[in-house]
Amino acid sequence: MSLTRRQFCYSALGVLATQGQVSAGVPDTIIREPVGPVIDFHVHLFGVGDGGSGCFISPKQKQHRNYPFFLQLLGLSENGRMDEDYVARIVTQLRASSTDRAVLLAQDARYDAEGNPDFENTSVYVPNEYLFRVASRFPKDFIPCVSINPSRRDALDELEQSIENGARILKIHPPIQNVDPGAPRFRPFYRRCADKGIIVMVHTGTEHSAAIVGHEFSQPQRLLVALEEGCTVVAAHAGMSAFFDEEDFFPQLLALVRRFPNLYCDTAILTDKFRWRNLPLLVETPEVLERAVYASDAPFPSNALVFWNRLHPATLLSLLSQPNLFERDYRLKQALGLPAEVFERGARLLSLRPTGQSQGA
Repeated sequence: MSLTRRQFCYSALGVLATQGQVSAGVPDTIIREPVGPVIDFHVHLFGVGDGGSGCFISPKQKQHRNYPFFLQLLGLSENGRMDEDYVARIVTQLRASSTDRAVLLAQDARYDAEGNPDFENTSVYVPNEYLFRVASRFPKDFIPCVSINPSRRDALDELEQSIENGARILKIHPPIQNVDPGAPRFRPFYRRCADKGIIVMVHTGTEHSAAIVGHEFSQPQRLLVALEEGCTVVAAHAGMSAFFDEEDFFPQLLALVRRFPNLYCDTAILTDKFRWRNLPLLVETPEVLERAVYASDAPFPSNALVFWNRLHPATLLSLLSQPNLFERDYRLKQALGLPAEVFERGARLLSLRPTGQSQGA
């Protein structure tokens, strides 16, 4: 089998890295491995609708630079079974990683002023029904996170159906779904989530992967209504931004963490190529670190190269040669100082018992 130049270079770097036997960013640093199951709290389910999944990606979204990138990254093609191939890829990588299970996310649509679906202006759609089908096939791998836009006419009915199907978490993506999560009219929705112990995950911070309505609805202060109604809330991405963004919502998150013990955040996408400031800042902010939950945002990949000045050379080389997206994200965040407690927190939030041994290497 012939190797491309890139594959040869990465393989050589991997060999060099293994000679160093260094797992931390600083030589001789001892990393405590997490105890119990490690849950990746933020993994995306995608599809184009083949095989009756009900998913779709809009023509405009397919013109986004991310679409061909991810096809190449995961070895996918629109061959009539892309949705199934995508699931197979992430299951294979998850099982070969240090992560035990993943919270798998659906993606609801936009809705108009009457609460009817606005598919014309929806970039990506992954129905909850498909999410449950996938999760039921891989119950040891995935924990379903439904997506319910609270502005939909049947939001409460969809919530009840999701609860009956075993949902523990739901996600709202305000800038993509064109919804203000802080609208007072959603109080009954959040109250029901709180009553049933449903964790509410909300995108916070800037967004660049799909068409959005702006970042106003991405501010952590928009979580106030859900927090006041007693929900356990996870601020996805910790309200952070890329280095070129003008908005900086992290101070808002810090202020809310000080007020609400039911507020958490996740580490999804915080090691992206444009976000080298994010994870170090989170690690250096104890009050937020104590509420952080490990998450990758797979298949969006981590980029070790932008942290070259924070990593031991052997660790950097090892990460650059790591093709497994889950393992790369796990090891990079660990090397950057994310403590074991953060990797353990997701299982505690979900009240999962230790399994004794992980599935992967």
